[in-house]
Amino acid sequence: MRGLKYLLVLFMALAVVGFYACGGSGGGGDSGSPSSSSNGTGTVAVFLTDGPADEYDELWVNVTEVSLIPHDDGSTTVPVVVYTSTSEHWLNLLAFRDEDFLLTVNNRIPAGSYEKIRLRIREIKPVGGSCTDMEIKLPSGKIDLVPGGTFEVEPGETLVIRLDIDANKSINLKKAGKSGKCVFRPVIFVDIEPLGWMPGCPKIVRGELVEFIDDDNSNGIEGFKLKLSDDRGTLDVYVSDDTVIFGDDGLSTAVDDLAAGQRLWVRGCLDSKGYFQASEVVIGEVIRLNGIAQSIVNEQNTFSLAIDPGQSITDQTISVALSGKTLLLMGCDDAVEKSAIIPGLPLQVIGKVSLEDQTFRAIVIFVKPLSGELLSKEDAQYGSISGSNLHIRIDESTTMTVFLPAGKPIGLVGDGEIPLNLLCTGKNIYVMVDPVKSDELSILTASEIKVPPDTHTGYCASIDTANRTISIDNQIVRVADHPTIVDLRGTDDTLVDFDELGLMDKVNCFGLAACASDDSRVDFYAFVVLIVEDDD
Repeated sequence: MRGLKYLLVLFMALAVVGFYACGGSGGGGDSGSPSSSSNGTGTVAVFLTDGPADEYDELWVNVTEVSLIPHDDGSTTVPVVVYTSTSEHWLNLLAFRDEDFLLTVNNRIPAGSYEKIRLRIREIKPVGGSCTDMEIKLPSGKIDLVPGGTFEVEPGETLVIRLDIDANKSINLKKAGKSGKCVFRPVIFVDIEPLGWMPGCPKIVRGELVEFIDDDNSNGIEGFKLKLSDDRGTLDVYVSDDTVIFGDDGLSTAVDDLAAGQRLWVRGCLDSKGYFQASEVVIGEVIRLNGIAQSIVNEQNTFSLAIDPGQSITDQTISVALSGKTLLLMGCDDAVEKSAIIPGLPLQVIGKVSLEDQTFRAIVIFVKPLSGELLSKEDAQYGSISGSNLHIRIDESTTMTVFLPAGKPIGLVGDGEIPLNLLCTGKNIYVMVDPVKSDELSILTASEIKVPPDTHTGYCASIDTANRTISIDNQIVRVADHPTIVDLRGTDDTLVDFDELGLMDKVNCFGLAACASDDSRVDFYAFVVLIVEDDD
């Protein structure tokens, strides 16, 4: 199996749960036997992630169990438990927009063929939005995710299961009829891939060092077992000569300074055997700060950072110090030079406060996408490179110009690429700045643009199959040539084609409103269409 990716839209209790790879060993729960089993066991890594949710500040979920349902070939199909917890383990899913959360890694899963992923949830609590302080309807306390095909756990191999939720589509919290309760209708993208074929992004885990690993009895430190919180088991973490160790003071140190009982922050990747290979290890707790760069990195290897409000440090601006071991990253795992720190760019800095020199000692710096309102755009040419200049309002007092070379991707958040003509002025956009400077480009240059989707909801008053348009509230909606259309009515949520839309179907459309300069009859361009129950 090279890998599976499916869209599941679930009328269930849980809004957003997701998994991704980069873990170790352990995980709670006993395992049953798959119906189509082969000898041996494999490893299953369970990660949780979430997309943006503009309406909600927090979304707390108490996940009590994750299990795999074996393929039904006529024999018993006892669920195989990957993770179980009896504790009050609450997760704020919206805290994992920038990183995947390791729920557990279990290396005792019977090899065989499976067809479902089952989640059990005790309770959900949203903060912000229409259902704050209201009871959330949990139809059964469980969710069965059906990928649309079987997936294999191979002996001695690691399987990654990742559920990636588009919260803006899935967290449609509303009153459920006359019950006065709220329900979830989540849209979940499921990735199931053997780790050997999956490059993956490095992940971050936290826990307590409980004992050292010395596989070759050399009395050296090959790695350690990291105890994860809340019944999530232990993780086998291995270090190498390339692993960078940071002490409690935020400065690089030796691996010999690691000791049992320490709290550790670890960044690295899961290997094919289910072991976590560490690239960075930090002793003690770290502080994560989001802010805007106010200067370039000077000769003393420091720069000024304006801190976003509501964080652990209340100063408006701090001095950030880089060491020779500080890691600067853009995107998934692209290392960049310190010249990539440009005034006006948003950053996430992970490190520790130094009272000694009154600086924030950076361990890892993530260069984040630039965001703001697109004020205007015009064609531009720099040497042989053509494209568009984008003028972006960052805040009330700051406007920046970014060059978008022709052919660079423009896409909806979570929904693939869109044409340049749908990049309308007045829209908020995210710009990933290209850290590589071309000899022909002296201007800030974009490597990718992302646009948050708009929504349009209503009833199909008319349908034009030839032009792929539907009329909703006297507005013409053009449905993309290769859209995702899902029928949420009934007990089974299914993917359907455009020609299966019916008159007076109630639909939620996700895409972009037409630009003011659009001279076609189209008012809205839809890339995802959800057919929903008419519960008004």
